[in-house]
Amino acid sequence: MRTFLGISIPEDVKGQLTSICYGLPDVRWVPEENFHITLVFLGEQSPEQIETLSEFCSKVSHPEFHLSLSSVGTFGKQKSPSILFADILSSPELSHLQKILDSGLRRLGFTPDRQDYHPHLTIGRFKNSNESRILMYLEEFSNFSSSDFRVSEFHIYFSRNRSDGPVYTIQESFSLLPHH
Repeated sequence: MRTFLGISIPEDVKGQLTSICYGLPDVRWVPEENFHITLVFLGEQSPEQIETLSEFCSKVSHPEFHLSLSSVGTFGKQKSPSILFADILSSPELSHLQKILDSGLRRLGFTPDRQDYHPHLTIGRFKNSNESRILMYLEEFSNFSSSDFRVSEFHIYFSRNRSDGPVYTIQESFSLLPHH
């Protein structure tokens, strides 16, 4: 099963994101039920590995924290990017949680994606690209920001590919420690 660890997004923030998902005909917009922030992408995992993963996640202790989205960007070549994303306001807590998960899973023999972690929320995937249109879009939404939201849990997600794009389902959720 294609597996990743991630954070889900509250409904009001999904609505704020949906409000900027327009104006680029060459983009396949991510449906709002798929909005999430990836912490660690693990790829194909066996049922045994998923059990180990679940056991590890249940022992993670990290305080809950707040996030907000800020501005938009693209991954890939500037002239032909592959991904359009909403950026995440810098969060030491998010980076810390990601490091704990990533290094703990490596010690257990998992091989997470090697890319340097750049927290983001994918809102669209480019089929083709028109550079001037993209620059206009990035300019138009450079001041985008979402409400602040609380992150009190993270999840194991499964990803299934369907003809109309991937479907993500939360397999299991793990609570972060409440602030006292």
